[in-house]
Formats: sequence, C-alpha cells, structure tokens
Amino acid sequence: MRRSLSWSLVPALLLVACTRPEVEAFRLRPAPIAVRVALAERLEDRDGLASEYAAILRSRLAYRAEVVSEGVKPPPGAAELLVELREVSPRSGSANPATVGLAVGATVGILSAASGNRGMGVVDGLFWGLFAGSHAALHRDRVMGRLGYLPQAISAQVRLVQPGHSEPLWVDAIDPMEVVEAMDPLPRSLRDDDGRIREEEAKAFARVVVQKASAFFRWTRGTEQRFYGSADSPREAGSRQREGVPPTPPPQMTPPPPPAVLPPPPVPPSDPKAH
Repeated sequence: MRRSLSWSLVPALLLVACTRPEVEAFRLRPAPIAVRVALAERLEDRDGLASEYAAILRSRLAYRAEVVSEGVKPPPGAAELLVELREVSPRSGSANPATVGLAVGATVGILSAASGNRGMGVVDGLFWGLFAGSHAALHRDRVMGRLGYLPQAISAQVRLVQPGHSEPLWVDAIDPMEVVEAMDPLPRSLRDDDGRIREEEAKAFARVVVQKASAFFRWTRGTEQRFYGSADSPREAGSRQREGVPPTPPPQMTPPPPPAVLPPPPVPPSDPKAH
C-alpha cells in the first residue's frame, strides 16, 4: 500500500519540480492581465473582428482574474495575453467534403507514386480521398444537426507574457475543433444571422481560451467580474481614454432652499368702546 502510494505521488512531484519559478509566482500572486488580439493581414474587417474578440475575452476572463479595462494603461508588472488569430476560414471553404476529399486523394496519390508504388498510387488516392470526403461530410452533418448553422474554422495561438521574463508564462494552441465543440446552438430565427453567428464564434473561442488558462494556472470562477482601472464598462472606459474626455462626475444633490421668513401678523386696532 505504501509503495503504491509513493508511486502515485511521482507525477505530482515531477510537475512541481518542472514548474518554472516565475510561473509558480504568478499562480500565487497573479498580476492584472491586458488582452490584445491580432489577426492575419489577409482577413477582412480585421479591426472590427479583433475588437469584438478582445471585448468578449475580457468579459469572460474577468470572472477568473483581474483584467485591464479597454483603453486603460496597464500598471507596472502587468501581464499581457496575446492572441494571434491565424486562420478564420469561410463556412463554404474547408468544410466542403468534396474539396477535402479531392485534396487528400491527390496528396496521397502523389506520395504513393513518388514512393515507387506507381501501379497502386491511383487506387490509394481514390480510397483515401473517398474516406476523407465521407468523414468530412459526416462531421459537417453532425455540426449542422447540433448547432443549426455552419461555423467558421478558427485557429489561433495564445501567449501570456510578463515584463522581466524572456519566456512566456503560458503558451497554447487553439484548434478549430475545440472552438466548434464549445459553441451553442442558435434558435431557428437566428441561424441565418451572420452577426449573431459571428458573436457565438467569439464566445466559444473565449470559452476555450479561458478554460485552458484556468486549468494551467488553477483559477476558479468568481461571482463578479474584476476590472482594473475603471468602474465603468470596458468599452466606455476605452472610448473616454481615446477621446480624452474626463469621466463624468457623479450627480450632486441640490440642497433645499431655506424656509421663507414670514412677516409678523398685524396688530388688531384697539376698540374705542373699551375705554
């Protein structure tokens, strides 16, 4: 019994021993986190997409850690969550089963012929092309049946960096399948709404990123959001910071006017009959 218990502690001891000191220090005393999203240059509406993804990611991450509000200057020593969206494929692109089958079949056929199997290269390409195409069709039907819409394929890399450390505190890759599995179905009336689908894609992406970061740093979900720099919403704070408009002071109560001073009542005239 003691031997089995000692062997069960080996993975935990190895994990503690391999943890970098700066990562363990951040787990014990996490600094405020600024979120920055970058997109590939070939993507359309880069600024709008980056702003939407960053806002939703801040909102969800604020339940686990303290997040720097949009437009607020991070404090010294603050960490930065860098999100690089590498690919946002259209719904009619890579999800097409015929395109997938043709690409896989051609690749396998060329590799098979190049390896010396010229007689069976066409057969190998045809077999694997049909297999990949049917698998893509089944996956597409399953996603469509569960969600009611076809999402985009989103892949990214996330890094958490902090000043003073040459290496990132945390690095991970976001796979398109992980984002699709984190999406929620939409009502029938919203399944053709591109804006609502795009919002759900951003929410699912934020769920995956926050879940992975929480598992790595052992964060627990709080009941309230924590923002650094402003008590207002992140978008209002960011717009004020960019425009240079000072925050609106709270309304002050006007004191009531003093009571009016009434003149004394007139003295009634004396009655001459009384004399």
